[in-house]
Amino acid sequence: MLKKAPENGQTGWAIIYSLREALQYELKLTELGEGFGDQTKAALAKVINTIKKNSSSKIVKLIKGAFWCKGISPNSFTESYDEDLAAAIKSLQSNAGLDADGNLTVNLMAALFDMSAFTLLENGDKRIREMQQTLNKKYSNDLGILPCDGVYQRGTNTALIYALQRVEGIDATTANGNYGAETIARTPTVSEGTTGEIVQIIQYGLYVNGFYTGAFDGSFTETVGNAIVAFRKFMHLEPYTTTADLTVIKGLLTSNGNTDRDSTAFDTATQLTSAAIAKFKNAGFEIVGRYLTGTVGTGSNERPKNLTADEITAITSAGLSIFPIYEDGGYEEKYFTNSQGTTDGGMATAAARKLGFPEGTTIYFAVDVDIQDGDIDGTVTPYLKGVLAAVADSGYEVGVYGTRNVCLYAEKIGVKYSFVANMSYGWSGNLGFKMPSNWSFDQFTEYTAGSTGIDIDQDAASGKDKGVSKFGKVTGMSAKAALKSLWPDCEYDQEVEFTMFDTKWMKITGKITTSFKKADGSTVITIKNGKVDEVSMNGFLNSLGASNNIVNDLIIDKFNTLSFTSEIKNGQLSVKSTTGSDGSYTFELAWTAFETDEGVLDEALTIALEIKINLPDFPSWGTFAEALGKIGQIAAIAVAVTGTAILIVGMLPADVVGAVVTATVTLFTTIVADLA
Repeated sequence: MLKKAPENGQTGWAIIYSLREALQYELKLTELGEGFGDQTKAALAKVINTIKKNSSSKIVKLIKGAFWCKGISPNSFTESYDEDLAAAIKSLQSNAGLDADGNLTVNLMAALFDMSAFTLLENGDKRIREMQQTLNKKYSNDLGILPCDGVYQRGTNTALIYALQRVEGIDATTANGNYGAETIARTPTVSEGTTGEIVQIIQYGLYVNGFYTGAFDGSFTETVGNAIVAFRKFMHLEPYTTTADLTVIKGLLTSNGNTDRDSTAFDTATQLTSAAIAKFKNAGFEIVGRYLTGTVGTGSNERPKNLTADEITAITSAGLSIFPIYEDGGYEEKYFTNSQGTTDGGMATAAARKLGFPEGTTIYFAVDVDIQDGDIDGTVTPYLKGVLAAVADSGYEVGVYGTRNVCLYAEKIGVKYSFVANMSYGWSGNLGFKMPSNWSFDQFTEYTAGSTGIDIDQDAASGKDKGVSKFGKVTGMSAKAALKSLWPDCEYDQEVEFTMFDTKWMKITGKITTSFKKADGSTVITIKNGKVDEVSMNGFLNSLGASNNIVNDLIIDKFNTLSFTSEIKNGQLSVKSTTGSDGSYTFELAWTAFETDEGVLDEALTIALEIKINLPDFPSWGTFAEALGKIGQIAAIAVAVTGTAILIVGMLPADVVGAVVTATVTLFTTIVADLA
């Protein structure tokens, strides 16, 4: 059944889908769909020769509609195939790099009934568009018509590989744009003085990777040779000669390149024994990437993947160095938020410190998912900004593991090094994107390493990050010992929920735990050297309602004098506020310590409090102040930070807020300031 087209005067996929379904209807297909697949093409092929100048049909009207969507005017929206429509067809053909003969083809119809652009986009490159038009002219009958928008994308990359396959002698029915075994076997070795299409393909590859600005003329000149040398050196593809062989050509056209090449680094989720390490050393490896925390596998196959102190000794004693990776999630796009970045930054630095990684070490935070280009700014960017803020002043550096595109975004916001997931050559974030200039490791293949039986990912190393071979001695402390410094007079047992205060208008419960999970939607605030991050804390307090700088500054000051905060060298505060339908407000606060001045904790310790205030039953300010005095400093500060006074102000009618704010703030600041 035909879906009704949107009547909003705007182009877009919704109207394109409607045009496709209407075309299918006119072609008498019984099942209609949003795609332009084989059935539509086969049915269209039967009638395409009847759609010509001076003919008239509803299909012609649909074609004109598609041209309007494409931004090419047919000057009317009628059923008549007139001179204006013929001119529009020639315009599209010319834009696509085809012979402008004015004749419709099935492939041209597929390109027309689509949102692909055939003019240079704002973010497009005219040299890329030149390449796209040339590829269309040569191969559109086999591949379909590529967009010619100047943006190097999956289709452009596929077409380049297809062009290589045809040059190699692979027939049109076998060539598919995938750099597989036969393409690898047939890849030629090309040297200076060669001419022809193979050289043009190499020139295209050098250009899109940022190493060549010359003509796409198919002539292997000294300039091309110099560009190849520069590419080899950048990617560490020895020997640094001008020859374009499999390593160069596949390296230009795919993210993983020649997967049989040698390299000196690898990463693994397996805890390594001395025997296995010796075998890797003998195989020529010098650097190993290991995970700071976590497990791998599920169910009965779940096993720890975290680096251990004994493993560090075995690896470094064998002469290898280590680069640390943090990944305790990150397999789904929704994982990547600013708060999660703050959490992960704290967890990673704590784990690195506990293992004795020295200052200056780069920790690689994993983005192990193919996030689309348009979604990175709303996910990975805020996540990494949270990581950067949490790791700042710790002595450690932030790196990222992800696709080329993710790494390019990360490089722009100050991430030091990139560990590039080039092995996933089919991911959109690796197709058509250059290697980041700050790459340190290039993950290009995975396999089980011979007699070790260990699954590894093999990585090229740029030399920017040499890993860590010398580790410091770490002063550790137990969670129990840390609790004594954080809460000296604590009378509650760990892992047992307790109640501190319980009336009809307020209830305070809590738990001291080493297995804390922050509530979904929490704001995570970094604690460093006994102080909360003021920017994040102000942001949370302001989110509670009618903010007041006096109140905010006072609360932050009190927080920083509180032993929960002041004794934490590296930790986090998790806060969340929710409103109930019964007029209640619930505030969840959790202090997590990774490190105190006395040492790094063996396991993170969290003091979690939940404060529930039933606003309809809220007492007088005198009663509130008296209650705060009875429950003690710890809970009193916790209640203060909830911004109870601010919330009450927010509940008042607008015409009295101004008059009440001053009195409320005065009472609130007096109460909080009196807390010892």
